[in-house]
Amino acid sequence: MKFLRILFILPLFFLFIHAQTITIRKSSDPIPSVQNDRLPATIKIAVISSPKVIGKYTQSVYNVSMATLMSRLNDQYEIKRYDMPDESTDALSQVLDEVRHDGMDGILAPLTAAGAKNFTALDTRIPVFIPTVHKRDIPSAPDNIAFGGIDYVAQIEALLPYMSDSIAIFYDNSSVGTQLKSITEEVFLTHKGIKKKVASYPVDLKGDNIISHLSKPSVFAKSSVILHIPVVKSAVLTAHMTFTGVKERNILSTQINIDPTLLTLTQYQDRKNMILANSLIEFPSAIYETNALMNNDITVDWIQYATSVGIDYLVSELSGDPREYSMRLINSQVIYPVELLRAKEFGFEPLTSR
Repeated sequence: MKFLRILFILPLFFLFIHAQTITIRKSSDPIPSVQNDRLPATIKIAVISSPKVIGKYTQSVYNVSMATLMSRLNDQYEIKRYDMPDESTDALSQVLDEVRHDGMDGILAPLTAAGAKNFTALDTRIPVFIPTVHKRDIPSAPDNIAFGGIDYVAQIEALLPYMSDSIAIFYDNSSVGTQLKSITEEVFLTHKGIKKKVASYPVDLKGDNIISHLSKPSVFAKSSVILHIPVVKSAVLTAHMTFTGVKERNILSTQINIDPTLLTLTQYQDRKNMILANSLIEFPSAIYETNALMNNDITVDWIQYATSVGIDYLVSELSGDPREYSMRLINSQVIYPVELLRAKEFGFEPLTSR
């Protein structure tokens, strides 16, 4: 009997010696943190801009940046907004010092062309993406700075086959408006010949001179009317063309008028001859869905779209992970595709659609 008791106790003795301590934890007890050296490093992105210069886009660019980071990195990121009084060299230099002090890894900088020129002259070193400017405007920028501005030259060249031998360009006095006017004139005359007819019509700040420009409807007969003005002014102009009986060949525009507002401010009769160039085509599902949840519409606002492209690029540069967008970068510039759309009765449709 003793022998049987020893046989029973002996295994329990060895189990006691070699067993690890088991702790039963109450649900209210704090759970100790687990150290994991393989957790991905946090990526820190700075968004620098001047609210005084780019206005409402200061907040919307930040919102898109945050949503796109969330879609790519879950919670392994930090984002910080740096506001500047203007885009002067002094203001940019000061904000760069703050960015360095905070140990940020990359910069998204929605700047004007003038601000971008000042910025590229400074020593940045870390990856930078400027979503609002095309590399063509700053060819000498350092290699660590990439650009995401829409290629208006490519868009105007895509519209060229639909231009008649006579064009009427309506433009405003903004830097973008005057640039688009010059690009259109150069592309048109280079490909169509200098004997073709080009007329340009500046539109004032409030659009008050639109009516006077259209006082002689016959001037625009069989012409291609090209709109380099914001959507509200475009709506006023096209409506007045219908009212005065202008018999244009067609109405052409670039990305500037790809906006649902155009559909609500005009009647179908006003826009039935309209063809628009569009470069907002690719929408990776995770990036699109996260932005949609945060009420960011990257499908029509090209600055918001280019911002999402830029954040995706910076994440790839800093983490080594593949980009979600497939558009190539050549010479540090995103190469956007171009498609032509018609402004139909209930939306924008590809030109080839029936």
